[in-house]
Amino acid sequence: MEISKLKAIADELNELACKSCTKNWLQNHDKSSDPIEEINLCFKSGMISLKLKERLINEVLEINK
Repeated sequence: MEISKLKAIADELNELACKSCTKNWLQNHDKSSDPIEEINLCFKSGMISLKLKERLINEVLEINK
């Protein structure tokens, strides 16, 4: 993934303050990619914290149940 696109995603992720925000992000998410993969890529690139990564993955899994 292009670094500029990854940076844009990380910026969005860093602004997600609650489960409702995550749900809105998922509803507007580009369906051609996996949101959990994007979260992991942003973490591996050092653009989001471990705490945020874990929270977002848990919220995505819960929302998608």
